[in-house]
Amino acid sequence: MPVKIRTAQELTQLTPAEKRAAAHLVAGASNADGAQALGISTTTFTGHIVAIGKKYGITSRRGRPARAHAVLASGQVPPPPAPEHIPDFSEQDLRLLRALAEHPETHDIARAVEIAPADVRPMIADLVDKAGAANDTHLVGLGHAWGLLNASPARSEFIETNTKPRHPASSTRCAPTTLVKQLASSSP
Repeated sequence: MPVKIRTAQELTQLTPAEKRAAAHLVAGASNADGAQALGISTTTFTGHIVAIGKKYGITSRRGRPARAHAVLASGQVPPPPAPEHIPDFSEQDLRLLRALAEHPETHDIARAVEIAPADVRPMIADLVDKAGAANDTHLVGLGHAWGLLNASPARSEFIETNTKPRHPASSTRCAPTTLVKQLASSSP
């Protein structure tokens, strides 16, 4: 029997368990919070996140935002719910958001945005605050929900039709697990 060569899409296809973990990842949940929400051990949840990273070639411990971007760009999980109002991001803010989504390492983010490595984390923290995100991974999820990080027009259309907030926008932050529960309850 001939060997079947798998396509890149097949190689990066998430299992159902990985998709469930990814839904919590893109909402910014910690491993402990995601595990608790799914009723699994933290070790099992962490294993799913590591497996997702391996499928996309992201093995850095700081790679959670890049993992979230990869699964969102692949269309395998929807972005988390986001407030209707998109913050007034500067061009520099958008460049930093894109670099955070595409590069797991601080020095690579710094190089992409042309800033000093020591400035990267404080600038990301400021961007997280500006967006009302729970953390940098949630920021990437919101970036997708707002259409700022979409890979293609087809994804933009999917996001436009499937992620309009169906609950009143709040000016306060929601816990990542709360966001995933809101997403699940607002699904058709």
